[in-house]
Amino acid sequence: MTQDSKDALRKQFFAQRTQLGAQERQRQSAVLNEHLLGWYRGLEPAQRPSGKVTMTIKFGTEPDTDPVMHALYDDGVEVWVPISHGDRSMSWVRWSPDVEMVTSDFGPIQEPVGERFGPEQVADADVVLVPALVADTAGYRLGKGGGYYDRFLAQLPQLTDRMPWLVTPLFDHEVFDAEDNVFPVEAHDLAVQAVVTAARGFHWV
Repeated sequence: MTQDSKDALRKQFFAQRTQLGAQERQRQSAVLNEHLLGWYRGLEPAQRPSGKVTMTIKFGTEPDTDPVMHALYDDGVEVWVPISHGDRSMSWVRWSPDVEMVTSDFGPIQEPVGERFGPEQVADADVVLVPALVADTAGYRLGKGGGYYDRFLAQLPQLTDRMPWLVTPLFDHEVFDAEDNVFPVEAHDLAVQAVVTAARGFHWV
């Protein structure tokens, strides 16, 4: 599949999110947030030894998991969010509800102000919420095209002996059967371990 074809797919999936409408996006987000929180809070202490989670701050028509950030913070969990850089790498800043936010230099998204750390700071996270436009039932995902998370995920095996849970939140229509080959999967792609939607709950792969 050519780059133009992948870009056309991304445009299609972005449009489908918009077509859902704000009310339905918020309804599904609220339900998948319940799934996420119930699952994390139900883990045994040995399954979440670091008490640390990485998440992205909601932007545009993405699933709104910001309430999960607030709930986990209230639970005493460390919440870390990514900062984008021009070389398409990311650093990480610890988030709190009262942290100062500024607009990113590389897009119209809000990022927290604070000391920035490399990927080794979050390699021991219990959970990494991995954003995507769509995913399949084998755990492979199609991102927005920047490659930020692909680079980060590729580093993790060299940084930790205990991989975090990799979980992707999506809307109900954005999970496809892997056998349908709806979007291309590259040899270097790293699958997530679970995809969570409002209707499915957790789909483990």
